[in-house]
Amino acid sequence: MNGKQMLRRGAVLGFGFIALAGCGGPDAVINDPELGNVEQGILVSTNGSFELNSIGASNYVVLSAGSTALPGWTITAGIKVMKNTYKTPQNGVQSIDLNGLGAGSLYQDVPTVVGGGYTVTFYVSNSPNCATVSRSATINYGPSSASFSNASASWGLRTYVFNATSTTSRITLTSTSGGVGCGLAIDNLQVNGP
Repeated sequence: MNGKQMLRRGAVLGFGFIALAGCGGPDAVINDPELGNVEQGILVSTNGSFELNSIGASNYVVLSAGSTALPGWTITAGIKVMKNTYKTPQNGVQSIDLNGLGAGSLYQDVPTVVGGGYTVTFYVSNSPNCATVSRSATINYGPSSASFSNASASWGLRTYVFNATSTTSRITLTSTSGGVGCGLAIDNLQVNGP
């Protein structure tokens, strides 16, 4: 391409650099950012904001292992469901504390496609009464796991990516802050994939 062709196509030459005068011209190619094997778009998790069942009328309710009060979730060790009168949720009117009366845990099995890429996102904050104390937990997501912690009352986004190895993938959140009644608050958990 010669200089006249470049000028006709909207390019400007100056100081030894080429600057595009108009983005998105006839020769423009838009490339999406590379996300590995992860495809976005289809939500495969349910009740990630813990809203499908309005639980209790008080500031929070402790749910014990085996409780079926949170549709889509299996509780394996006690957690709290917190109302917006107790802790402002990131989304909706309820969030959870991974510590009920001690370290708690819950999981959800989501449908996946073997080899498909999935992204797990959720928001984490500290619960009232331990707003500035570091609390920690683990997440198991498909074939992977990670630890995370927080020492702030503000909501922060966490993101994890995995490739499914089976037609069902388990997402498990487990508090590792034992012996205390307040832990990490979780809200707006989503698993998205192809």
